[in-house]
Amino acid sequence: MVLAPDIPAPRDALTLFPPEREILASEKREWGLVNRWRKLQFRTKSARLKLVALVTGARGTLADLSPDELRAHAVAAGLKLAAGPVTIKKLATVMTAVDEALFRARGFRFHDTQMQAGLLLSTGHFAEMATGEGKTLTATLPIAVHGLAGCGVHVVTVNDYLAERDAEEVTPILEQLGLSVGCAIHDMEPSAKQKSYSCDVTYCANKELVFDYLRERARVERASPLAYRLQLSGIGRGFDQNGPLVNRLDFVLIDEADSVLIDEANIPLILTEPVDDSLSQEFVGQAIDLVAQAPEDVWETADALGYRGLRPEALIRLIQEIPNAAPEWKSLAIAEEMISKARMAQDRFTKDVHYIVEEDKIVLVDPQTGRPTPDRTLPWGVQQVIEYREGIEVSSNRAVIAKQSFQNFFRRYHKLAGMSGTIKEVRRELSGTYSTPIAKVPTHRPVQRKLLERHVFQTTEQKLDWAIARADRMAADGRSILIGVSSVLLSEQVSKALKAVRRQHDVLNARRLDEEADIVAEAGRAGRVTVVTNMAGRGTDIKLSQKVKDAGGLHVIILDTLDTSRLERQLYGRAGRQGDPGSYDIAHSLDEPELSRIIGKTVRKLISRILVVSKPLAVSLHFPYVEWRRNRLEKHRRNRRMKLLKSEEKRNELLAFTRAD
Repeated sequence: MVLAPDIPAPRDALTLFPPEREILASEKREWGLVNRWRKLQFRTKSARLKLVALVTGARGTLADLSPDELRAHAVAAGLKLAAGPVTIKKLATVMTAVDEALFRARGFRFHDTQMQAGLLLSTGHFAEMATGEGKTLTATLPIAVHGLAGCGVHVVTVNDYLAERDAEEVTPILEQLGLSVGCAIHDMEPSAKQKSYSCDVTYCANKELVFDYLRERARVERASPLAYRLQLSGIGRGFDQNGPLVNRLDFVLIDEADSVLIDEANIPLILTEPVDDSLSQEFVGQAIDLVAQAPEDVWETADALGYRGLRPEALIRLIQEIPNAAPEWKSLAIAEEMISKARMAQDRFTKDVHYIVEEDKIVLVDPQTGRPTPDRTLPWGVQQVIEYREGIEVSSNRAVIAKQSFQNFFRRYHKLAGMSGTIKEVRRELSGTYSTPIAKVPTHRPVQRKLLERHVFQTTEQKLDWAIARADRMAADGRSILIGVSSVLLSEQVSKALKAVRRQHDVLNARRLDEEADIVAEAGRAGRVTVVTNMAGRGTDIKLSQKVKDAGGLHVIILDTLDTSRLERQLYGRAGRQGDPGSYDIAHSLDEPELSRIIGKTVRKLISRILVVSKPLAVSLHFPYVEWRRNRLEKHRRNRRMKLLKSEEKRNELLAFTRAD
């Protein structure tokens, strides 16, 4: 078992699945406290200040080195790190070289808080860094520490756009240190992807990395059990000239760690292939009609997350009422499953909110990032129901080849670190699941962001009228405005309202993915109004003109109930970055679909009555209750994640004979 802050030993002749660091529940208590104690020495204030003093004190000493000499100096520092225990002094030597490379590439150096974060990340921590503190550049410090020590480094982001952008930004810095940088994205040619994964540092999206791992595993396992075992032993490398794709589970650095390790971890990633036994169009259509017409008494009470199952005793009665029933109804198991999936599709999936239709295909929208995910499909039954509902050819059934949860996959790395601006709310789960301590990094400059107004409205129309007038006033004052919503549908409603008052604006949603960079580049101009979904919540940096800063900075209007307070923090965190002035408003309407799912009909009626009598009282009651309910729902999601993790641990124990030792 490798315990960070030790540097994982370089392993150049890896088998398909290297010896993996996986924290089983039975082992967690044994070494978790030891691991935390060893990391404590790097987490103290004195350790951080010592590192900063060593790096700043050494600035200028490498200025006279030629590019080749700087590279040789960095390689020598990395070899010292790999040779023995990690110390502040050794880390400072590497970080001084990175600092010099940054200055040569960009003309500025790391500020003190970035170096503190670099220390934490290099020693295997989750670091909470406020939005706008320069996480992309900070990442080059732990990347260089492990890359120069000979480790394979994976840098994981939430989508392909950020992976490409970040890789492009850091390549000029890391190449000066002799490190090669690759980027593995969806739809990349196999040879290009192989080359990217063979680099010293590979940037990739979380789903792409796990799916590549699963595809590789499935490819070899299905060839033959013998081929799989030969690969595990290392002998099989001679028969596969390209070698394994994802082959270096040494060190992983996760950007937006709470999104990757928490929000995305509610369901496992499943690799499937089409099979012949497709559902008939008639069967799917009858299931949709049945669910739409079924009386309420056939459904069980909704669970904490709003899911409603069919009462078993009602199944046969409902089937008997179907005229000209399709042959599939003869199987009660398929019938019950199809009815539950049709109900789920009806209640949980709305067009232009949870999915969009492009080129006669259903494209899911990631609820956390607002981005389209063309490589993902819904579970069996739900996908077919939505396709039928949208008039698209119903796709064939799919058989499961392999599956993997994010928790289980990322715990296979020998060393893990992560960063995000919104770790505080999920710190206990992150720390407990991954046995990785969490530390907060101070901001470089004091935060000047202010909450100006909070509103509750009876209807969406009232909320839109207020928001348009508010944005118009702010734009007239010379500020830039970001109107944040949760869905494509609402973003287009806001855009229509802005057009009605002839206010120039941009819309950034899942339908305008290709224009993202241009829209974000213009969003910081004076008087600019930009309507965004959660796409602008993570990883985007809106540069403000001096005129906008003088007028009060960026103003964010959150015009929808978001699933978690972390998503809200990510969105209003676009304002007030790096000490810039900024402000934000939050507005809800009682008829929002998302709000109705969070607080329910009874409470909404109560708030509605109070709103008639006293708006300030309604506001003071509404927002704390919404936050309480969101915390309750997050607790239920956390329990689901824990159940998923435990079930995978049990499965791994049962199938231990197929794993590498």
